[in-house]
Amino acid sequence: MGISVVRFCSEDQEGSWGLLRDGLVYALRLSAKSHKELLHFHRDDAQAIERSAGEVVGAVSELNLLSPVSGDVQLFCQGLNYSDHRAEGGMDEGSAEDENLIFSKASSSICGPHDDIVRPSGCVLLDYEIELGIVLTTDVTKPTLISESELREYVGAILIANDVSARDISFGSPAMQWYQGKSHRTFCPLGPVLYLLAEDDFGQLDALELHLSVNGVTKQRATTDLLIHKPAKTIADVSNFADIYTGDCILTGTPGGVQLQMNARTGLSILMNMRNDKKRREKFVAAQLANNTYLRPGDQLELSIKSIDGSIDLGVQSNKVVDAIE
Repeated sequence: MGISVVRFCSEDQEGSWGLLRDGLVYALRLSAKSHKELLHFHRDDAQAIERSAGEVVGAVSELNLLSPVSGDVQLFCQGLNYSDHRAEGGMDEGSAEDENLIFSKASSSICGPHDDIVRPSGCVLLDYEIELGIVLTTDVTKPTLISESELREYVGAILIANDVSARDISFGSPAMQWYQGKSHRTFCPLGPVLYLLAEDDFGQLDALELHLSVNGVTKQRATTDLLIHKPAKTIADVSNFADIYTGDCILTGTPGGVQLQMNARTGLSILMNMRNDKKRREKFVAAQLANNTYLRPGDQLELSIKSIDGSIDLGVQSNKVVDAIE
């Protein structure tokens, strides 16, 4: 089995690392300032982290948890990587032979697993997207073919990610500002658990269940066997155009159940107003609000990812939506 670690507030401004076991957090006596250094420890000696576990800091439920991934990383994201999400986006169900949709998200959007999600001023179409995040444990600086059996050489950890999205900014801004709509501060809660993978865990990567609820109502539920483009292929695809480094994170796509629905009215609102940004945004927002309830201040999100057999548990991410203070 792998190792579950968390990062929590302490006197150290960088935060402290703890080993999570049976709901308790044990202080790690390691000089690891970031998750990158932690990954190096784990890669060189998988047992070093467990050996460094010291006294109990407290119950994980009592600690102020931070994102286990630091902000000095690249965030790569996959789009339309579940067939049901493709369908609600107005596309066919897709196959592994289709082009792998890759985009980026600002690393400054990273926040803690229990931090508030801030809805930007003027945004009314704030959406959620639960995703499995994979964290690289080695650099890939040239086009590289990767087989499924080689994946363990490239991926060191997994965690919960929420690819929060402002749909009205993405589709209603000049030139369709996808990056801006994905990258506002607090738009990428990560954690709570950074799960350092053991060799026998890789067979479970196709057997993880994702679950997201809003105010206690299930909105998304799926298993990772439904991923169209698997992690090995995705790392290879990214390597064709970009360098990837230890600690960088790939969000592997969200299943169906988001609020964005690309129906005929929505499609027409975009196509008929491509040259008029203000009108396109007004029409797009009206089309979306006619059928969907987007996130509002006070909404509470809960996200979890665990293996079907229960051997891997990435914890529970819980965030409240608040409005930006002007």
